[in-house]
Amino acid sequence: MSTLSGRDHVSSSAPCLDGKGGTDSAAKVGKSTKRTGPDYVYYRLYTKLGAFESNHPLYYNDRFIGRIPRKSFAPPRTVASIKRCLCKLEGLLEPDKALVFTPLSSPAPKEDSARLSLYAPSGPGLSEQDPIALVVESEKRVKEVTQSDKLPGRSDDTDINYVYYRVYSSEGDEKAKTSFDETDSSLGRINTLFIAPPHNAGSLKACIAKVEGLANAPYKDMELFEDVNSDAAMNDTDVISFQGDTYPGSNEGDPVALVNATANAADGPDSNFTKRARANYNYDYKAYNPTWLSINKDEIFYTDGVIVFKALYITSISFFFWFVTSLLPLCRDRCIFSRIHSN
Repeated sequence: MSTLSGRDHVSSSAPCLDGKGGTDSAAKVGKSTKRTGPDYVYYRLYTKLGAFESNHPLYYNDRFIGRIPRKSFAPPRTVASIKRCLCKLEGLLEPDKALVFTPLSSPAPKEDSARLSLYAPSGPGLSEQDPIALVVESEKRVKEVTQSDKLPGRSDDTDINYVYYRVYSSEGDEKAKTSFDETDSSLGRINTLFIAPPHNAGSLKACIAKVEGLANAPYKDMELFEDVNSDAAMNDTDVISFQGDTYPGSNEGDPVALVNATANAADGPDSNFTKRARANYNYDYKAYNPTWLSINKDEIFYTDGVIVFKALYITSISFFFWFVTSLLPLCRDRCIFSRIHSN
């Protein structure tokens, strides 16, 4: 009667390690072929007027870039499904009317049927430097979310590309709300990341008008000149690339010029601003952020009545307060509250 060796006995009686009749080596092969890649998809939100803040920001001092776990997107990962997922996450309305641009410099939006690979080592939306741009009809949300201040801060050494500009009424130059030079108050600047795609003269003009509080002004009468020495205004469809070092407004010594940038106070408040309010105190918000409006006691405001919560960061202390969106001061300067920061 023959006997089995110890080696043969172990080989014949060992259990199937993967539960499917496979071997240990087969199980290891299965693990090694698992798809890898970044865990998050990064995105920025825009209307046609420019960028607005995410409800799920990545940094407390840069709330314009958000991120979402890539596993949150249901297959098939088409542009249409990505739009629906991001709009649901941000509480935004009408996802079917939204547009997706990848990369930010793309001259046209992606087709809804196009597929985006979210499991590649790199690609659209898989890094902060190459986020998905979601352009929606309106900033209005299903509900507002109180944003957490327990977030990391973006490094101050992050490179920022600016567009420098001057604003002019028919009478001459005006003070820019994003002014950064005390000796030259009509010179302003905006981060190129705040300009909505597709990048052209029209989107740049719209973004400047928004930060200047001119979104409700006669937009068709405004003209954008490539520089102050230009004889003719640019066409809204003129393509502008902000990828290189040289583009209109790239140099503060040679800014673009927005002309006829004046709101007509005689027009009265927008039809949505039906509620009237009076300020009970003075406060200089502009001392902490030059793009926020300061208020004076007894100043009259018209508002749409929507209340949101914001955080004001002063050194390491966070002050939470509420304000009414779309504030429209009428007693001194007609302007609309801007939620886009200059840096």
